[in-house]
Amino acid sequence: MRATALALLAAGCGGVTGTFSLELVTAPGSTVLAEVARGRLTLSQPPTVVEATRGADGQLHFELDVAADGPAGRLTFEGFDAGDRRIAIGRSPALPVAAVDADVAIYVSGPDQFAAAPVTLDPPRTAVGAAAYPFGVLIAGGLEAGDVASDRVAIYNAYTHRWQAGVGLPTPRVAPSVGGTSSGYAYVFGGRDAAGADTGTFWRYDTTVAPAGAVQVIDDQPGLARSGAPLALVRTEAFIVGGGASPVVLDGLTRTATAAATLPPLAGAATSVVVPAADGTDALYAVYAGAGTGTGGVVTIGPGGVTDEPGVPAAALRVGHGLAPTADGRVVVVGGASGGVPLASGLVISPATHLVTELPALLATPRTDAAIALAGGVLVVAGGIDAGGAVLADAELFDATTLAPRGVVPLVMARAGAVARPLDTGQVLLVGGVDAGGQPVGTVELFTPAP
Repeated sequence: MRATALALLAAGCGGVTGTFSLELVTAPGSTVLAEVARGRLTLSQPPTVVEATRGADGQLHFELDVAADGPAGRLTFEGFDAGDRRIAIGRSPALPVAAVDADVAIYVSGPDQFAAAPVTLDPPRTAVGAAAYPFGVLIAGGLEAGDVASDRVAIYNAYTHRWQAGVGLPTPRVAPSVGGTSSGYAYVFGGRDAAGADTGTFWRYDTTVAPAGAVQVIDDQPGLARSGAPLALVRTEAFIVGGGASPVVLDGLTRTATAAATLPPLAGAATSVVVPAADGTDALYAVYAGAGTGTGGVVTIGPGGVTDEPGVPAAALRVGHGLAPTADGRVVVVGGASGGVPLASGLVISPATHLVTELPALLATPRTDAAIALAGGVLVVAGGIDAGGAVLADAELFDATTLAPRGVVPLVMARAGAVARPLDTGQVLLVGGVDAGGQPVGTVELFTPAP
């Protein structure tokens, strides 16, 4: 289904206009839009709402005229059936409300549902590296069917819901550590080569170079070799990578990779979180958690330095888990196992106050190797492996603020070891992993939260 053009009129600019051509896209074979009798389109800035009913041609047609001189805004589509029940929703990333021409697609699905994306990951692969940006998610390397290491790079474009093929990595890499920054760079460290050996290569991928990006080889230090290692941003263009004999500091400004023997061991999983402050001096923290991290399982790195957190619950000593940062400056640890037994409990880490709290029965189904992300006010824990070794085909949802359960929803297909990343649309992209037969997954899924 296609909606008509969205015109943005420039006030006081000689009548110059810009047109966004808006397309509503769904999962392949979905009938959700066919059931929509009335549609609503809302622009966040400047606040504007238009509605449309299905025309004689069977389509919904919107035309929205606004002054093209404001800040960026987001478009939200809502679809209602004949009984006026909201059955479909989707949102765009931030759009420049300016006199420009562009084609934009909004992915529409039922609220609080996973559905297949309009595209697949071809060839299917697992153990990919990933980095999220406002414009989408970069997927690098991975393992294809037949245990073939991949050098492929692709970006899932949140504005079009299509893949943009990128130039390949210099050589194939499986389970590389990848970190993205606001500059548009992605720093790629380590990973296994085509022979299955860990590497210590350091590359910089530039997503801003048209038409397919560019990659620069920075360094190769075999003594720092590792794969599947946790990585977190610690300052502008700089990351700390855990795993190995000692952590590694990646500095994009000096283009160096340096062993940091003075840091405590950093294993498990990692993320970065911004802790907001009333005076506007927001603070960035890197948080590492899991067995092999520090003395108790949690290490934080922030403005006050490195803290091997004391008094941490024993449940922090887990493997096969994930971390997700919240908007209010906390980090949620969920999933994983201890002693080979999947854990139902979760942890909440408040790095600014050095408080670590256990949530004893967070998960309804304890699971390892789940894909974890937070977007649209919802924490998503998707797939994974249960205590009986079965690959799971569902996702547990939680309120991002209270962590209260929000429900369990089916996935399009069972998978474990996938990657989940938030999109600027408020949706969650689910990609990669292996299916119940251990084969790499090509189906890409999107979770669309209810408002």
